[in-house]
Amino acid sequence: MKLLKWLLGTIVALVVVVGIAIAIIVNTVNWNDYRDTIQNQVKEQTGRDLVIAGDLSPSFFPWAGLSIGDISVANADGFGESPFAAIGGADVKVEILPLIKREINVRTVQLTGLNIDLQRSADGTTNWDDLIKSTTTTTTEENGDAEVTKEVEGSGPTIAALAVGGIEILDANVNWNDAMTGMDAALSNFNLTTGAIELAKPFDLNVDFSVASNSMDLAADIKGSGELMMDLDGQIYTVNGFSLSTDAKGGGLPNGELLLTMGADVKAQLADQKIDVSALNLSALGIELNGTINVANLDTEPTVTGNIGSNEFSPREMFEKLGIEAPVTADETVLNKASLSLALAATPASAALNELTIALDDTTFTGKASLPSLAGSIPPVRFDFNVDAIDLDRYLPPTGAESEAEAPAATEDATATTTEASDPDAPIELPTEMMRQLDIDGTFSVGSVKISNLTTQNIVVPLLAKGGKIALQDMKASLYEGQFDGTVGLDVSGDTPSYGVNMALAGIQADPLLADLTQKDSFLSGGGEVNADIKTAGNTVNAIKAGLNGTFNTAFTDGSINGINIGYQIRRAKAALTGKSLAEEEGEVKTDFSSLSVSGLFTNGVMTSDDLDMRSPLLRLGGAGQVDLPQENVDYTLTTLITGTAEGQGGDDLNSLKGVKLDVPIRGTFTELSENFAGVILTGMKDNITGNLKNQAKALADEKAAALKAEAAAKAEEAKAAAAAAAEAKKEELKLKANEVKDEAVDKAKDALKGLFNK
Repeated sequence: MKLLKWLLGTIVALVVVVGIAIAIIVNTVNWNDYRDTIQNQVKEQTGRDLVIAGDLSPSFFPWAGLSIGDISVANADGFGESPFAAIGGADVKVEILPLIKREINVRTVQLTGLNIDLQRSADGTTNWDDLIKSTTTTTTEENGDAEVTKEVEGSGPTIAALAVGGIEILDANVNWNDAMTGMDAALSNFNLTTGAIELAKPFDLNVDFSVASNSMDLAADIKGSGELMMDLDGQIYTVNGFSLSTDAKGGGLPNGELLLTMGADVKAQLADQKIDVSALNLSALGIELNGTINVANLDTEPTVTGNIGSNEFSPREMFEKLGIEAPVTADETVLNKASLSLALAATPASAALNELTIALDDTTFTGKASLPSLAGSIPPVRFDFNVDAIDLDRYLPPTGAESEAEAPAATEDATATTTEASDPDAPIELPTEMMRQLDIDGTFSVGSVKISNLTTQNIVVPLLAKGGKIALQDMKASLYEGQFDGTVGLDVSGDTPSYGVNMALAGIQADPLLADLTQKDSFLSGGGEVNADIKTAGNTVNAIKAGLNGTFNTAFTDGSINGINIGYQIRRAKAALTGKSLAEEEGEVKTDFSSLSVSGLFTNGVMTSDDLDMRSPLLRLGGAGQVDLPQENVDYTLTTLITGTAEGQGGDDLNSLKGVKLDVPIRGTFTELSENFAGVILTGMKDNITGNLKNQAKALADEKAAALKAEAAAKAEEAKAAAAAAAEAKKEELKLKANEVKDEAVDKAKDALKGLFNK
């Protein structure tokens, strides 16, 4: 043991003596005399000119180091005259004796006035290519019958301990110009300071600098700080209380400026192949995000998991800070509060958002979404989203005169665009190639939604997309006491896109539905059902209309057609034609019916229907005809048969028309009918009533003429019979008188003869 101590003492004494000797040499030699030698060696090794304008002040014992002032390295050929790198001053000193124990004790490292000029030319070469030398070596290993060459990083002895009094980098500047992309950037006034640095012990770090880019129209001031720790043996690295603030300005930023702050605690445990980020905070535009992120399996298949949540923020204020005009909404109180939270999970092969919750005003959106595979240009998507309740009318633009007054005037370009977009023969440009690559399977459900004043509950909308076939399949919804079931599909797997709709609406109440939809009194009431199965195909609007094929049918019971009393209109038309007056209609204006049904067949865009059937106590309505969608024309005949009278629906005034059949033509273009549909109906009704009344009047006139003729004939026969009877009576009277005269003459003759013979 004594021998060992003696040897150690001797070695230390020798080191001290040698150190003193070297220190004497170092301090007695003028190192500036070797400036040219150093510059020549750099020129020989790099091909670059090294200019040492300041003094060289080396030291050796007990601190080995060097102080340099005003030194620069020339740029590569073809990259200008400005230096590649320049230093205003640098001072680095390492304590000698601890190096024996592989311990590094460094006094404060000082570097001032660093300037670096980085460039890339148009051909892709850089001004540092000639300075880069590989630090790797290669080894050859046998793998079966084959030899495998691998790159192996160089290694050196491990550091047992490290102590640095601190690091000071002051007034550093880095410029970057890329002639290949036209981009530029400049880092200026870079300052970095640390506290005393020791392994496995925390130390403070502070940094501040400015960045600017003319090509990106950006300038920013950045400040950062934190407490760092490096444990080389345990392979543990931490950053606690890290904070970074940015004050940026530029034309590419929202509203020309952006204030952003970021903070986190980071712990990297490389032996366990994981990194944990806690107390994560990101604040900008009035939104503050907080959360945690964990990374595992760094050397195999990294996995990232985390939870992120926000504060409650105002979307309207965010729009303002973004320099975006907030949408004009019918309800000015919406878009004033929102928040979000989510859990994320990702690997190099997949990604997922879970426990997603978004709150907007009074609505909560929840769900999850995933990308099962990140391979391919368009990854598959799986999702399940839910909304509790939302009134979309609150978020839509206001309606009425006020909204029209606020609407901007249409420009000529906008008008031209609208005209072009409304061209029915213009091709419909669909992203078919992208749509064929879609692989989506998800469900969107809503507890309650109000839009266009229609309220719908229990909405379920499944979305499927695969191989160019996209469908909202087996949709369901409850509305106005009825149930909706349907499927809407788009198929772009072939050359021509095809469309399909299959729907069933059962138990619907027409009156409240139409009243909410139109915000007016409903034109139809009653419970009913609607069914449709229609398909089409085409690349233009006209082609789609011309390709419509399929069927539909609808039926309603115990309802009414509101806004028109057909019985009253018939009586009104009759009164007008006969020159009579009719009192104004009183009470509710409607035409009651016990049943109303109609179906139709679409054939190449033309709808044909011949089974309209409406039955009421007063009349029956039927109809037949066509609706030509490509030509936008209607040719339909409505048939009205007056079957009876009912109080309030016609009364005794229609007795004379009972059994009369009226054909009301509905003919015209969509435009003509949309402008005055009721007028077309009433005109057709009036014309047909006029014809019927004329025919009825003629029939009555003919009947009366026949009756008068028969009466005259009867009177003539009666007069003839009376004259014959009178003549017969006169004849008998004359005969009687003749007989009387005869008898009287005979008597007189007898008397004369008697008298004659009596003489």
